[in-house]
Amino acid sequence: MNTPITLLQTCIVAVVAFTIGTHGACMSLKDSQGCPGFSQEFISTNATSRFSWFPTNDIAAFDKTLSEYVAGQANIDEFQSVFRCSGLDDLGGFSTDHGKSVIRFHRSMVCADIIFSEQNIRECYGDNAAKHRRDLGKSPELQLAEVLAEAVVNVRPTMPTPLCRSTCNAWLDSLHTIITNSTLCLPDKGNNRNASLDSLRKKCDLDMYSGSSDHCVLGEANELKTC
Repeated sequence: MNTPITLLQTCIVAVVAFTIGTHGACMSLKDSQGCPGFSQEFISTNATSRFSWFPTNDIAAFDKTLSEYVAGQANIDEFQSVFRCSGLDDLGGFSTDHGKSVIRFHRSMVCADIIFSEQNIRECYGDNAAKHRRDLGKSPELQLAEVLAEAVVNVRPTMPTPLCRSTCNAWLDSLHTIITNSTLCLPDKGNNRNASLDSLRKKCDLDMYSGSSDHCVLGEANELKTC
């Protein structure tokens, strides 16, 4: 009597594993320490264009890598590729607290970048996204049962909650403060920093970074101790 049940369980596990392996799993951010303001959202284990983490199905690993990315060399390299501020390097970059170079809500911007990335939207918020979402605490049997139930009613998950426009604007204002500091950013005739900033300003007009106060994620809520 036990053999059919065991075989069924094995098949269920195999189906779930195939689905996850082919399309990536969509992990809930409800326990994320890196993107707590987006606790109702999901990230795909395939959404690694910004950075990769391992194990890919571990939200703690994602949080750790996110923190290292924002505080690490990748952050300064990203900034310098656009603005080329040699004085910032001389002072130790963003890793040194010298009171002159703080990018506000950078982590919140990165969270939104990943959540609203094309691949993440396709895998975690598209027509078939419900099949890829999962709670890591649920058994494969329960996951498959939910997948089948959602497939029957053709569930289409809503789009993620956007970042507040005020948060995006604060991010931009902090960049402006840095690039207009003559100690951090020495004159560079070959680099129009204000034009580069104006180009970035358009980012805050996009839906995912321009949420209204009644429906958006505030940087203060996402970065309680580091804003």
